[in-house]
Amino acid sequence: MGGKVKMKKFSMLGLVLISTLILGACGSGTNNTNKTKKTSSTATATTETKAKEDKGTYKDRTLTVPDGVLKITEFQKGTSFDGKPIFYVLFDLTNNTKEAQDVQMLYSSFVSVSQNTGDTTEDLTYGIVNDSPIKDRIDMLNKKVNPGATVQAAYPYEFADETKPVTFTFRDSMFSMGDPIAVEEITIK
Repeated sequence: MGGKVKMKKFSMLGLVLISTLILGACGSGTNNTNKTKKTSSTATATTETKAKEDKGTYKDRTLTVPDGVLKITEFQKGTSFDGKPIFYVLFDLTNNTKEAQDVQMLYSSFVSVSQNTGDTTEDLTYGIVNDSPIKDRIDMLNKKVNPGATVQAAYPYEFADETKPVTFTFRDSMFSMGDPIAVEEITIK
């Protein structure tokens, strides 16, 4: 009978030992999972921060993004071919891509212009002009800027309301997803 008691005690001890090992392994697996999640979370945060840094910057009316640099240098008021009030955005545009880029398309991929008239917000359209003192800069819109080169150009817009400020929305590309890099409201004088 003493052998059976010893055997039961030994079996119980073995069962406790196996249970402890199993529970320890489960606990260890849980800790590894949590560590993996934390590491994954950290990697995601780092990737998101890098994505924001890669998207670009805007300061002193200069947008700097991976594909180029757009620096707004001046605004001028004028009149369209049919007498409507317009304004010109004069800018320097640098192409940082590896291929020649259409000036108008590259400019349009970086900036959109709208105006809140009170009741509506309207995307401003291209202002058609016959004669302009900056015709050579407007004509630059029909050319391509070579890789690494900078051109001086101008884009004419028709006002929706000449008395209201104009909103410029800057982004890194035409099909950019998410928030813009910057939005600036400018009164054209």
